[in-house]
Amino acid sequence: MNHSIHTKRTVPTELSVWAYPWDIADEGAATALDWLKQHHFSAIDLCPNYHAIATYSARNPHRTQFYSEQGSVYFHPQLPRYGRIRPKVHDESAVLDVYGEVATAASNRDMRLNAWVIGMFQPWIARTYPDTAIENAFGDRSYAATCPAHPDVRAYLSNLLCDLCEQFPIDNITLENVGYPEFTYGWVRPRILVYMSPWASFLSGLCFNEHSMSAARAHGVDPEHIRGIVARELREYLNHPLMPGADDPPISELVAERCDHNEDFRGYLEARDQAAAGTVKTVRHALRGHNVRLGISGASPGWAMDGLRLQDLLHTINALMIADPTDEAETANKQIQTVRAASTDIQITINQTAHYDTDPHGPGFVARADRIASIHPDRVMVYNFGLVPAATLAHTGSILHERLN
Repeated sequence: MNHSIHTKRTVPTELSVWAYPWDIADEGAATALDWLKQHHFSAIDLCPNYHAIATYSARNPHRTQFYSEQGSVYFHPQLPRYGRIRPKVHDESAVLDVYGEVATAASNRDMRLNAWVIGMFQPWIARTYPDTAIENAFGDRSYAATCPAHPDVRAYLSNLLCDLCEQFPIDNITLENVGYPEFTYGWVRPRILVYMSPWASFLSGLCFNEHSMSAARAHGVDPEHIRGIVARELREYLNHPLMPGADDPPISELVAERCDHNEDFRGYLEARDQAAAGTVKTVRHALRGHNVRLGISGASPGWAMDGLRLQDLLHTINALMIADPTDEAETANKQIQTVRAASTDIQITINQTAHYDTDPHGPGFVARADRIASIHPDRVMVYNFGLVPAATLAHTGSILHERLN
């Protein structure tokens, strides 16, 4: 069944807001949710964990800056249910209490509580358990992120989400960054003084952690052979780097061209993609006893930088979150068409920022809202409760509510 991207909805679009627990703790859960409901928001997407971050909050009345060097967990975990990897818990009890407070406040106001969950970008895990870190073709580990093929990482993420769903009435989970991150993702003050073409960046991000290589062996590919090819090609590039020139083709096209000419390379990438998708499938299986909708952020219609291809996940996920469809119109259309052509119940979620670049108070944002409305998404999530001025978030909620419903 082939559906247009303009398929009509019979129920209102849910309007939600991303939120950090520390901003809600400082404002107060009841006060924050009263304000959100007043300004047309019917749900809140609260992160139970987060990566390394430094924020400057326009809204928070008590602290403008929040800093976490390696990331943390932001609710009270039930520690006995975890295995080798145990949560690194944030040290402010008032922040850890927020999940329970928001759950109660949301229930009392007929609002939904959703979870926005970080996957591989967890520096504290990579530092504490070095074998989980991603590793490039030269054997260098990046302690910014973990490898999605590692069984302990999968077990930890599954335990974390089951723990969350056992304690709180979660309606929707959105998984962010559960594939292989780009090679500079999460770097602190990076220094790269040569031009890294999209292809060089892609090769630099390929993981040769032992578990990624084991996945390749299971796929019938010699990972050491591929590792050697990638290392030699990157070394040659670094010795003779390109200069920025004309627009580069999309990475999906570059990867497809290489795969057409090298079956071993294709096999390595297929194993990589299966490992990334396998993490999502492991989580979905772990959550089978919980009445929760599992979504993912940003799966690609073709070969992907992070290894997450939408086609591999159509029978696993219940929701797909796409980036602002005005900025990435062609990609968004392909994602929506793929989802709506599939014979599965997958909701469409839009990630809409209220960042100043989107002209939130001008006609540009109205055009964005009209573009979103033409898609008829199931949910729109606005980023971010604490990081934009209250007047901007209120105006954003008003425009989206008017245009969507």
